[in-house]
Formats: sequence, structure tokens, C-alpha cells
Amino acid sequence: MTSVARWDVLELPLPGPTGVVFQHASGASAYAEPFQQGDGWLVRFSPELEGSWTYDGGAVECTPATSRGAVRRVGTTVRWADGTPYHPLTTEWFGQPEQWAAARPALAASPFNRVRLRVSAALEEQVRDLLAADVIADVVLPADEEVVRDLVNRLGAYRNVTWCLEAAGNSRQLAELIAELDSSRHLISMHEATDPGPPWLTHLSVRLENLRTVSPLRRDYAKPVFVDACGHEGDGITPDTSLRPEELLTRIWEGTVRGAYVTHGESYGDAPWSDGGPRPTGVVAQRLRLLREVLDELPDGAEPIDDYRDAPTLAVPGSYYLQYLGEHQFPDRTFTLPAGEYDVDVLDVWNHSVRSTKETVTSDALIVRLPGTQYQAIQIRRTS
Repeated sequence: MTSVARWDVLELPLPGPTGVVFQHASGASAYAEPFQQGDGWLVRFSPELEGSWTYDGGAVECTPATSRGAVRRVGTTVRWADGTPYHPLTTEWFGQPEQWAAARPALAASPFNRVRLRVSAALEEQVRDLLAADVIADVVLPADEEVVRDLVNRLGAYRNVTWCLEAAGNSRQLAELIAELDSSRHLISMHEATDPGPPWLTHLSVRLENLRTVSPLRRDYAKPVFVDACGHEGDGITPDTSLRPEELLTRIWEGTVRGAYVTHGESYGDAPWSDGGPRPTGVVAQRLRLLREVLDELPDGAEPIDDYRDAPTLAVPGSYYLQYLGEHQFPDRTFTLPAGEYDVDVLDVWNHSVRSTKETVTSDALIVRLPGTQYQAIQIRRTS
């Protein structure tokens, strides 16, 4: 019997364009529609349940997972399908097929674990390459039913895909089509949706220059907020493509600590990274490595809190705090904490440096001394 690991891709040749219903021993079922490949037809399916699946003409055994699965929405956050927290750090790369070979190793060596891509002749190759690097591909889909149908049938079985529709009059119909064809239930958003509340959007995909707006968006819509455009570091001719690196870096940190997922963009020179350049040439991508390290160690359950209204703060109250101070030049910050031992890190976000101390709290207050310069963050972890 054919076998495939949970959340991996089963690929079957078919004699024609008829859809396939996969039936699990538990009674669960999944529908997959084939796509044309050369002179024949293929169908791809990613099983979500271990055990026996049958279909017209055969059977397949789903074995235990070797991956974390696809990305799922959980409240205002996202997680891997196995429940593991997922903290996306995204960049934008809208290049041509012939530019991909140069950009691929740069992405693999970068701090980014999610990349926004446009539809191109190389899209399937890009998705496969990113899967091998454990990077999510956020595919920006045009408002074209034929293109959407083909791409969902072709790529929907890959666990490292999310969908982002271009805003159009038929977006609702296209989202419903994706939901019908995509048995893997990948995330769906609509870029710059005028109404981000409809239930068929799993998360918000917004353009924001003022990242403080993230907080009311999370509160009002109770969905994950992806800031898929906040500006580009660069020397372009528009305000959007000519941000100073300090400004882009602080926007990304500000939005992240407010609980959003913020996209990096870069527009320098004749071959800008975001337009298909071979590698990021600015400074923000490298300085985001510190944020990547922080996110990789972020404790499960850390959420934005309102205790410190003058600075965005992520916390697991009583045990973990991450506060970003942005352009403010505070000389110190006071935290109200239970008595105990704490590891305290003062993070210089711009200079990519960390000053670590161990502190003992005997009352209810911890005062953290700061250098009095911009772009500082504070990370506090209780050790006892």
C-alpha cells in the first residue's frame, strides 16, 4: 500500500480531470481536484489524519508526521498544525523566475521564515525550495478564477503555503472557491481589505505606517494582524520606498511587540531586493536577526498587555516581559513584579547588542537602567 506522512504530499496520476474524494477510516473526507501536467493529469493531497485513506481505485496509509504541518489561526495568533507556536518574520520578494536562483540562498541565510511572492512561472519551484528551507510562502493571488483554481489545485497540498487575494469585486467568491478546493485549510487574507471582518478571512492583511494602529485592529476584529506593507528601507522616489533604516526597523519592532506580524521591504538601487534583487543590501535585514532570536525564544502564551501604556509590551504576566521603547530615550523603566530572581536583557535594537544582568526583586518593583538612547528594548525572564 502507498504511504505518506501526515501533512506531506501524496501525488497521484489520473486518467482525466475528475476530482477525487479521499475517505478516512474515521469517516472524515477530503476533496482534491486535479490539474493538468504535461499531457496528463495529477492530483495532490495532504492527509491531516493518520491511518487508512481510501479513494476510487486505491488506498493510502498516512503515517506519523515528520513536520509541524500547515499554519493555523488560533485566536489573534497563528500556530503550526501540531500546536507549536509560529512567529512569522516576513520579507517581500516580487521578482521574476530568472531572478529566483540568486535570491534563494539569500533567503535561506536570512532571518526571515516567511516570504510574500507573486504568481509567476517559477512559483511551484519557489514553494518547493522554501518548503525545503522550512519557510512559508505567502502567495499573492490575482482576481482571476482560472488562475486561482489552478494554483490551489497545484499548490494546496504543500504545507508551507498561505493565500492572499488582491482586493477585487469577486474576492468573496474566490475565497469560497479556495475553501472548497483547499482541503489543507491554509490561511486566507485579502490585501488591504476595506472590510477585514468577514469570516472567510482568517486574518487581516493591511497596509500601515502608524504601527500603533495594530492594537485596536486586534481588539476590534479578534483576528491575527499581518502588516503586509509598512514601507521600504531604500532610496526610491516615493515616500513608501525611501524610509530611513531606523524608521523601518522601529516600525517592525513596534508592530511585533503589539502582537502583529510585520513585513520587511527594501528598495535600493537598480535591483531592489523587494523587486527581485539577488540579496538584501540594506541594514535592516541584518539587524532583524536580534528580533528573530527573541521570537525564537518567546514563551508560549506571551500576549500584549496594557499595564505599561507608554510602551508596547508583550508578557506572560509574572514571568516574562518584552517591552519596546522605540524613539524614546528613557533613562530607566520600572516594572511591577513578584518577588524572585530574574534575567534582565537590555537590547540595543539598532546596534544589535545585549546587556544582560541578574536581578533580585524583594519588593514589587524592578528598576531597569537604560543608556538613554533610542531603539532600546527590555526583556525580563523570571528564573525562580
